[in-house]
Amino acid sequence: MEKNSIKVFFEPNSVAIIGASPKKENLGRIILDSMQKNYKGRLYVINPNYDEVQGVKSYKSILDIDDEIDIAVIAVDAKKVPDLMLDAGKKGVKGVVIVSGGFAEIDSELGYKLQEEIIEIANKFNMRILGPNCIGIYNSFKGVDTFFLPYERMRRPKSGAISIISQSGALLATLMDWAASKNIGIGKAINFGNKADIDEIDSLEYLGKDEETRVILMYIEGITPGKGYQFVETARKVTSVYRKPIILIKGGKTSRGASAAKSHTASLAGSYEIFKAISKQANIIIANDLEELFDIAKVMSFNLIPKGNRVGIITNSGGHGVIAADTLIENGLSVPEISEKIKEKLKEVFPPRVSLHNPIDFTGDAKSDYYKYVLDLLSENDEVDMFLIIALIQPQTMDLSISNVIFDFSQKHFDKPIAVVTIGAEMGEKLKLMLEEKGVPVFEFPDRASKALAKLYDCRKCSTKRFENCRRISISQESINRAREIIKNALYQNRNKLLENEALDLLNVIGVNTVKYCIVENYDMIKSCIKEINFPVAMKIISEGIIHKSDVGGVILNINNEEELAESYKNIIKNVKYRLPQAKISGVMIQEMAKQGNEIIVGSKFDENFGPIVLFGLGGIYTEVIGDVSMRMSPITDCDAREMIDEIKSVKILEGYRGLEPVDKNAVAEAIMRVGELMLAIPEISEMDINPLIASSLGVKAVDARVILKR
Repeated sequence: MEKNSIKVFFEPNSVAIIGASPKKENLGRIILDSMQKNYKGRLYVINPNYDEVQGVKSYKSILDIDDEIDIAVIAVDAKKVPDLMLDAGKKGVKGVVIVSGGFAEIDSELGYKLQEEIIEIANKFNMRILGPNCIGIYNSFKGVDTFFLPYERMRRPKSGAISIISQSGALLATLMDWAASKNIGIGKAINFGNKADIDEIDSLEYLGKDEETRVILMYIEGITPGKGYQFVETARKVTSVYRKPIILIKGGKTSRGASAAKSHTASLAGSYEIFKAISKQANIIIANDLEELFDIAKVMSFNLIPKGNRVGIITNSGGHGVIAADTLIENGLSVPEISEKIKEKLKEVFPPRVSLHNPIDFTGDAKSDYYKYVLDLLSENDEVDMFLIIALIQPQTMDLSISNVIFDFSQKHFDKPIAVVTIGAEMGEKLKLMLEEKGVPVFEFPDRASKALAKLYDCRKCSTKRFENCRRISISQESINRAREIIKNALYQNRNKLLENEALDLLNVIGVNTVKYCIVENYDMIKSCIKEINFPVAMKIISEGIIHKSDVGGVILNINNEEELAESYKNIIKNVKYRLPQAKISGVMIQEMAKQGNEIIVGSKFDENFGPIVLFGLGGIYTEVIGDVSMRMSPITDCDAREMIDEIKSVKILEGYRGLEPVDKNAVAEAIMRVGELMLAIPEISEMDINPLIASSLGVKAVDARVILKR
């Protein structure tokens, strides 16, 4: 049965609060107080112990109400929740907000049992659940407010175009209170707690379509297991089709944080590095910490997304200007030189001590009209796309009229985003408050303002990114069936790893080229084996129990003729038997030595949150030393694969650094895509890597491969 939209939670015509009492500290009572302030719909209270609560008639059961109920807010002990949900289901309630804790998050048999029970009831009646263990829903436009925090403990911000999705209720409350203190408008907010039903994907789908939302802030601790692909697809749609930036901060980055997340909301946090890679694939902007999330919210609430990355710095402090320029450039923005035409105009107005480059530095005797003149001049001549305005109030020539100059400019040139830096005792604080009252983003330090502008520009890149022309690669069903036979054979023999020749066979079957090779099980097979292989060759022992072949003399390179080959065969068998007498030798692989090229790695592993994750980077001996890799979740499109290649820091090596021949990036991308498709098609593979995969201008060829199977 298809689940109902969560729209009813944000726009209910009627709300029943179950568990509200006259006691001031009662959670249901606090929710009722909040709802009574601005909600225009029909409110009901369910509590068999009272006739009325706060002037609202109290019913013994939700079944006694002679009206349709859109949502019920349940604020009672966890053990009572299932029975109340049964009544709500019989009543035809469309959704329940369960603020109560005591479910899966407490990691007990009873908690898990209760959560399973409420899910079963909800499914039976096609009723949506928000929570449990949550503070619920906030819609400033409709007056919906299920947050059980009184106004004196959490200020409510004005209405605005930013909406928030948060797995943590307390963190959401902090964001809301902070937004109110900075005059930042919040339109809607949702906290889903344990995610028994409604999760980050449902929330994104709703807010993506919501006409009152322009920007989405997110805090999550883990993606619902098995929904990684859906999360990526939903986020891509929100950012590139609906053109709404998503700014996300992730909880559970470390093992300790992940453990805390599990006890907090019963979430599997997973690897943070993988999560960052998936967020990039999903077109999401990552905030590294709460401070950065707040900073981004400030610039986004006031500004439109910039048209380009050129920033004009106007300052009355040289040092602040230098730090701003450095930080902007380090974060991918441009600080362009001012054109000669504009410089000439500036020379007519300002004394020689004023620096007319970018940053434009008025030095210590700046005045408000200086800023006005330069801001207007640069904007009208389209010299820059954004402004970082540094207006320190310490100099005697500066006064608070700069506040009006900045705000008036922002209204006149609303297509030029701004960030302001100011500090300076009482006067500086006054200026800061004056600007914040108008919603202007103000920072104490230029580096923070610069990083916030960089994230604002990232939003432009995300909103202009398109995915409709990206394509997946196809592996024929016949090839997949042949690949399955290789895997099935190994599992039948009770092995959890493919032999090296089997791994190379697997790659050939799915269309990843390998160097030529053959297998000999005894000395007499050598001559017939090498008919199709050109010297020089390598020889490798094949044995399930030997992981590091070279450590036991199981690898011999650069064999140039048949004589050396025969001698090498005797030596390799002797070496292994001497150093590892218990080893079971399955044979010897004779392999063509790879032609010159760059050694890269393409690997994959199964992640419990996202499924198969594919990795790319420099291979051979550099893989673990440098650790310069990129990752994406499968399925991987050609767009994803090209991004993975271009993302590694050492990409210049692959592009023909210092006269070297550039590699065929299309061939590399295809290998990445084929590995991703294989992992999706055959879930029995736990992890694999091709290392090295030799990449050159002629394509790619696998030399070594490792495939680990799930038992």
